[in-house]
Amino acid sequence: MKLLTIATLLCFSIVAISKESDSNVRILSVYHGLDPLPPRATRLCGLPPAAGQDGMPIVFSVQINGESVSPTAFAVEISSGETVTPLCATLRPALESLEQRTVLLIGPFSPEGSLPVSVEIVEQLEDVDGNSLLGLRGEKVTALAAGPSLVFAERFAPNKPGLEDECPEQTAQAILLTWEGGVTGPRGADLAEAQRTAVSILLDDGHSVHPLALADDDPDNHVIACLAETSPAVSVSVVAGFFHDPGDDANPETNINVFSKMNY
Repeated sequence: MKLLTIATLLCFSIVAISKESDSNVRILSVYHGLDPLPPRATRLCGLPPAAGQDGMPIVFSVQINGESVSPTAFAVEISSGETVTPLCATLRPALESLEQRTVLLIGPFSPEGSLPVSVEIVEQLEDVDGNSLLGLRGEKVTALAAGPSLVFAERFAPNKPGLEDECPEQTAQAILLTWEGGVTGPRGADLAEAQRTAVSILLDDGHSVHPLALADDDPDNHVIACLAETSPAVSVSVVAGFFHDPGDDANPETNINVFSKMNY
């Protein structure tokens, strides 16, 4: 009887640990990024141009299996009380091997003055390990007029597959920064010295440094901060007003802790 009790407790403990681990999988942000989108944006999903659509990137804490992405997996509740199924759902343009955690939804999410208020996964959607994300819900939608904030940061060795040739030769570590939505300089300009010096990275040794360079300067929501210092990056902060979304809204002051996938 005692052995049975111990076994039962052990089973319950394993289940509890599993549930605790599962609870870490979540929607990091829902970003009402652009209204209206250029009609050609629907080509990202292989659809003909469609006018009057909104763009809303959804960032997850895990990478997403692109083959499981479909518009019907997402239910967008709007302030009128209606539920809207997106016209399009895609991992594009953030398709690089270390990205793939942002699903861009395109659809009529703000008809007649209504606004999106939540997103829920209502059909099968999987992460890259095959785990179901059914039931995940995001109830905080960043407003259309707001600028993008940081939602995730990962630390990698600069020679990590997917980062080859992105950073200068003297780089000792690379921080992949994930924003709520796509970022550029003002009015769509390339990231430049102003953006580099707006980023400060706190190191484990207590020093705060600017990146050696910013890389992966393409129009998605990922930017690579290249660091020459060997002390592990601990957190990232960005001064307000330097990183702009496709609607030219500038970022607020934002900061995020760094998750490491690099052995010290």
